[in-house]
Amino acid sequence: MTLKDEIREYANRVLGLNCVKFVAAHDFKDYVEPWVKTIILLGIETWDDAFDMVLFRAKGNEVDIYYVYEVIMAEKALKLCLHLRDLGFKAKHEPYRLPLKQVAVKAGAGCYGKNSLIITPEYGSRIRFTCIVTDVDLEPDPPFKADLCGECNLCMKACPLNAIREPYRIDVKRCVNSLAPPSREVVRDVMELAPKLLRRPTENAMILCSICQDVCPYNRRVKNF
Repeated sequence: MTLKDEIREYANRVLGLNCVKFVAAHDFKDYVEPWVKTIILLGIETWDDAFDMVLFRAKGNEVDIYYVYEVIMAEKALKLCLHLRDLGFKAKHEPYRLPLKQVAVKAGAGCYGKNSLIITPEYGSRIRFTCIVTDVDLEPDPPFKADLCGECNLCMKACPLNAIREPYRIDVKRCVNSLAPPSREVVRDVMELAPKLLRRPTENAMILCSICQDVCPYNRRVKNF
């Protein structure tokens, strides 16, 4: 078993990650420090809507924000970093510095969907990503070149706010998810429909709208009760 295979097996079997892909750091040299040789893309299937829950709490003039999937991914990413350090390598979690969608395509995880999310053959867009960087020089995976959307426009037709006005681009002022903290300015009809599209399990929790994902043919979820 190669080191690359060992890392992937550990991430799959021990950490429960569904996607583990490798990218050469020089492809994103403007986003990483000079010591980094490999970017490891990590993905987890969001098999329940609660993965897309946002928790927020006011603290004076500021707001603490927690995305459920980010908390889950951070824990798993840090465990993989510790595993790599135990093997004698340098590793660091980089959740925000890298352009995750570009890394996902370059790593071969999937392609850009018309709803602006990454579509994967295995999990559709029901997958969330993060990255770690390491000084291990590992062979990169081939990039993803297929167009999984093809002529399908179901996500564009299904959006009740017409936020996907053209393929692969979201008008953030018309996307109800822009109201999740930190909120962006949206148009009036978005505000009016927000109570119907953004579920509020508690006063300080919000589950983001997923209509454009629900209609995608690749998002065939199995729910366990």
